[in-house]
Amino acid sequence: MKPVLKTIGIFAAATILSVPAFSDDAQTLPSPTDQYDFLLGDWDLEAATMQPDQSLMPGSGVMNVYTIHEGQTLQADMRIEFENGTGFTGSAMRTYDTANENWAVSWVPAGAQTNAGGVAIWQDGRMVETWPSSRDQFGAFETTLTFSDITEDRFVVSQDHHYINGPTIEGVWRYVATRQDDNGVEN
Repeated sequence: MKPVLKTIGIFAAATILSVPAFSDDAQTLPSPTDQYDFLLGDWDLEAATMQPDQSLMPGSGVMNVYTIHEGQTLQADMRIEFENGTGFTGSAMRTYDTANENWAVSWVPAGAQTNAGGVAIWQDGRMVETWPSSRDQFGAFETTLTFSDITEDRFVVSQDHHYINGPTIEGVWRYVATRQDDNGVEN
């Protein structure tokens, strides 16, 4: 199977076969400070990033998520390599902001400036991060990063660009995370 078709197949299978770990029932909805607990642990990632021609460049990597600041912040260290030899390393930090009843999110890519100012809330059984407006050759857009199809050992992430007065481009950056077992092997 061609790499791009394999990646699309992985995302489709994950979406169809995954059973959400949380429903919208008040009984199973995670408390605000526990909403990102599904991220804790070590993960293998099957990723894809959209190229200028809107084709997908497949890649893979790992993510390690743990608490810092006396348990008040989740830090996610991520390393991805794409088939063309490019990739990135960076860390995301997520802290629950009780005053604003949302999560404050920042992204720190290795060798670049921090991308701060993201906020996240739990919506319809998914965690949705919204980032400040950006601009590219097509105009101004808002970025969302959505964590969905959450189970104990798997979740799906999609970064979408919502252009102001224009289209939404879904899956600009995406990955499926599968929990590693205690020996660093995918479950």
